[in-house]
Amino acid sequence: MDVSPRQNPAYRLSLDEIPMKRRVWCGLLFLYAGAVFALSHLPVSPARPPFAHFDECFHAAEFALFFVLAWKATDRRTPLAFVLTAVYAGTDELHQLFIASRTASALDYLADLLGATIALLVLEPFRRLWRFRRRRILD
Repeated sequence: MDVSPRQNPAYRLSLDEIPMKRRVWCGLLFLYAGAVFALSHLPVSPARPPFAHFDECFHAAEFALFFVLAWKATDRRTPLAFVLTAVYAGTDELHQLFIASRTASALDYLADLLGATIALLVLEPFRRLWRFRRRRILD
């Protein structure tokens, strides 16, 4: 019996076999992760925030976008994208422990996860609606 290379457990996907779109999304995710790291390394501004809980809203928006990029980079594998986002958010908070003017906060981490959850709750229905409409138009 002849087994194709992809069915072999020792088979490794080469870079040539990864679609260009997915490579672009992975690149954007890595660039964004670097930008988040760089922003986390900057000192906190002593200026008063524009409104209460501005920092938490910023964290939620920041990691909602991270989740969207991870979702696209993982070829719409929602659990994997959420785990990547949660792990990176955790490492971002740990990173802030080593920055003199910053502090790690469980509330910020929860805001990060809330942002990813909101992105998930928005993306999934739109994806399903898009697939449904696309199927109806093409049929």
